Amino acid sequence: MKLKSLLIGSAALAAAATSAQAADPIIVPEPEPMEYVRVCDVYGAGFFYIPGTETCLKIGGMVRYQINWDENDDGWRKYARGELNIDARSETEYGTLGGFIKLRATSNTGATATFPAAWQVNDGNAYSTGVGSTVGLQQAIISLGGLSMGLSDTLYDASISGEFDNGGGDRVHFINYTFAAGNGFTATLAVEEADSNYDYTPNFVGKVGVAQGWGTADFYAAYDATAEEFALKAIVKADLTERVFAQAMAIYESGINFYSTDPFDLSGYGTPSVARFGSQWSIGGLVGYKFTPKLKASLGAQYYDKVGHDLPALAWGGDVDVINAGLTVDYEIVENFDAKLAVNYTNIDAPTISGLPDDHWSGFVRFQRNF
Repeated sequence: MKLKSLLIGSAALAAAATSAQAADPIIVPEPEPMEYVRVCDVYGAGFFYIPGTETCLKIGGMVRYQINWDENDDGWRKYARGELNIDARSETEYGTLGGFIKLRATSNTGATATFPAAWQVNDGNAYSTGVGSTVGLQQAIISLGGLSMGLSDTLYDASISGEFDNGGGDRVHFINYTFAAGNGFTATLAVEEADSNYDYTPNFVGKVGVAQGWGTADFYAAYDATAEEFALKAIVKADLTERVFAQAMAIYESGINFYSTDPFDLSGYGTPSVARFGSQWSIGGLVGYKFTPKLKASLGAQYYDKVGHDLPALAWGGDVDVINAGLTVDYEIVENFDAKLAVNYTNIDAPTISGLPDDHWSGFVRFQRNF
């Protein structure tokens, strides 16, 4: 009897517990929907939507390693560079709103400590003190439609695709506007500033260009308000056949200014000299051949007339003319990994003055991984 009562009581408690759970069920929250990164193909490959926004973002850059050689040097010069690019774009009622950042880190310096022979600090009587690096903001650009502003290379900074040539110009703070006329014609006007706390007068630069099936033609004009001098430049690039291409450039400068060429910048570092020598006239060109889709080569030269304008004649009693010639070989090892070989020769026609640079050979081997 006791056993029967115990079983009935247990069943009643279980039924009561079941009724209580049915009256107060446990609610399991539904998982929040996952927001996957969406591909943004409006602006080309590599862009994706920032989650929760309509802004498209692309992150890219490059890594470069280079070995330089110059006949006047006593040893190898090594050079490394890394760049990180951040490109953000979105559409507005006024056109595409863009923001572009390029961060650059470069190492092309190293030092060696040497000692008098009597010291004998080690068997070589010298040791390397290490490699230095610089990190900085290379570009910072805001754009809306055809309007752009920020920090970047000057609008005038353009040349042919050799490693012996120089078209002049450097980085500036700028505001410019580009007008697309259709049929491949564009026109850009820029106000630029490279001075700091010097005056309130900007430099003015203009560019008119056309791009057609045969190639491109671009014309530049720049006025340096600080130097009160101007520079003019024309560049034409054409595909003569499916394999043969040609490029030509002509420059005129009224005097030494910010946009002047530098005939001695053949290091391949992409760093202009502090002194902007300039030349009154300069003309250059190259011819190239595409052996395969991965291998191409070009050969060309650039002539600089009256380097330094009138200063050498005043100082040494004669003009200085320079010819730079070069061979460039480009090879795509695999996709986004390229190798480049450059061999350059410089010929200097100058008054016989000790201390002036001699004719010499130089060049480099470069490896670059783009992403």
